[in-house]
Amino acid sequence: MAQLVGEDGNWSGGQDTLVQTGDIVDRGPDTIALYNLFAKLRTQAKEAGGKVINIYGNPEKRKAAWDVRTGWLGSMIFSNFNISYVHHGHTIFSHGDMEPEWARLGIDTLNQIAHEAIWNSDFHAPIFQNSGPIWSRVLAMEEGGTMATCRRIEEAKKALGVKRMISGHTPQHHTGKILSLCNGSYMVIDVGISTYYGAHVAALEIYEHEDGGQSVYALYPDGRWLLSTTHP
Repeated sequence: MAQLVGEDGNWSGGQDTLVQTGDIVDRGPDTIALYNLFAKLRTQAKEAGGKVINIYGNPEKRKAAWDVRTGWLGSMIFSNFNISYVHHGHTIFSHGDMEPEWARLGIDTLNQIAHEAIWNSDFHAPIFQNSGPIWSRVLAMEEGGTMATCRRIEEAKKALGVKRMISGHTPQHHTGKILSLCNGSYMVIDVGISTYYGAHVAALEIYEHEDGGQSVYALYPDGRWLLSTTHP
């Protein structure tokens, strides 16, 4: 559908970037296989000039807690995952909501705070609490995007210097569709891919134009739908 991974399970995306917003696993028997798949794809994408970016979700935080120093899974997650990622200066990805209070700290600081907390086994640190960018659902639960919510999204975007924010974490399994709020300023892309949530399939595509603008599409098995367009 997104043409980034072939039917053989190998990277086919060339120089494109794949961002996975956490919750690689939550329920089910395929934990090791899925983490191994992303480890392989990260290597293959790098060799092809592309990128595979993994974001900490709440399940990844729990698995990193196993042992970030000597355990292979915990150390792999610790070495390759971040709290957030900014793509080409225009789009920030996180697992949960990036509320303005956290956005003002900046991406580098957020990632450093999270890694230091995990390394020190401080899993009760504020960044991992309900208002933090792993757990928060405050913005995503406003399905229509109230004026107050849109103002907070604009605050966060301004602090980060980005055009849009993308998160997972809040499954849209009742619709199976990507949720777009506040004129495309914030998109929630967890549609419930696991069988537990209905096995819905979707992806978000950001197409970058030569003039510096972007077109954002929702990809579904039955087609590709334009969600927003921004200009330089």
